[in-house]
This record gives sequence, structure tokens and C-alpha cells, in this order.
Amino acid sequence: MTGGEVHGRRLALLALLALGCAPTVPRRVDFAETRRSYRAEDYTQVLRTWTRHDKVVTDVGTVIELWGAFKSWDFRQAYIERYAAAYALNDADRSGLYASQLEAARAAYEIHVAVQTTNYKWNDLEKVGDSSAWRVTLVDGAGVEVTPTSIQVQKLPELYESQFFPNKTEFSRTYLIRFNRADAENAGFAGPGSGRLILRVASPLGRAELVWQAG
Repeated sequence: MTGGEVHGRRLALLALLALGCAPTVPRRVDFAETRRSYRAEDYTQVLRTWTRHDKVVTDVGTVIELWGAFKSWDFRQAYIERYAAAYALNDADRSGLYASQLEAARAAYEIHVAVQTTNYKWNDLEKVGDSSAWRVTLVDGAGVEVTPTSIQVQKLPELYESQFFPNKTEFSRTYLIRFNRADAENAGFAGPGSGRLILRVASPLGRAELVWQAG
């Protein structure tokens, strides 16, 4: 093998390594209230589209790692189909689920988040604004921030969570982070109309951000 061939192979290997190390670009999303024709089997892919992951790593270890599913109307439509199929809902119950999910989507920005930390005592997002070291905000594309209406610890059945929100681990806690849409708009928050939403979780040791960018 000539020196030129060896050099060429090295360059090709480096190119492959670079591709392997390149960060995955999150899939663009559609915030519109478009009516979808999802099937129950579409849920996994739709969940993947709306789920984001980030972590903060320092010399003390992984300060925080989180996976967040934004419960948009697009996501909720796939969830309705999956839930209705899993529990064999009749037409009346399915219609009731559809109405409640649409109402929830219009009332608030909701994000289902699984969180784990190096020190379990740090995993206390529900205490934000009280005794927690974390600051949680939702940021629009113009940089306007709003604080949560509520952060609730979710104690969901293991079997349910494994099928609907499988990012939960034995080391994580599950939260539902809610931002009231009317209150946010009154504060000048443009929301999805700005083309981007960012869930920011910050502490003295760093911050993690989950970003949903419109396509």
C-alpha cells in the first residue's frame, strides 16, 4: 500500500469518526392544531419526535440528566389513539378523552419530564421557588421567559409508564411541568408562534435545555 493510500484511508476513517460523534439534530416539530389521522402504532414515533434530552456533567459527575416530552396537540392526538387502543375505550369514552386532551393542550404548555441526578437529594424540582437550587423556566424564540404554574411529582403505574413514557429509569423521578398559557401570554410570551420553545433547568452547577424548534 502506498503512502498516499494510507493517508487516504486515515482521512476516510477520521471522517467516519466525525460523523459518529456528531450530535443528533432534533427533529423539527409542528406546533399547529392540525387534525391528524394517527393510528395507535404511530405513538412511539410521535413520542420520539416530541422528546428531548440533555444533561449537565461536571467534575462531581452528572449533575442532572433529563428527558422531556412536550405534550403538544400533535403529541396528544397520537396519545389518544394509543390509550384508546390499549384500554379498548368505547366511542363515548374516546370522545371524552379527545375533548379533555384538547382542552388541556389549549389551557397550558405541559412537559412530561424524567429527571435523574448524581445526588438524589438534588432531584427536587417540585420545590422550585421554595428550597430547591433549581430554576425552571420556559423560554420562547424571542427570549421571553415564564415560570411554571406548577411542578408535580408523578407517581404513575410502572406498567403504564413503561409503555407511554419509557424514559423513566429506576434512578429517575417523573414530573409534570405546567405553564398556564393565558398567564404566559399576558406576560408577553409568544409561545409556539415564536417558532421555538425551550425548557430551561438551571442551577449553580450549570443548566440543561430542552429545545423544540418549529419546522
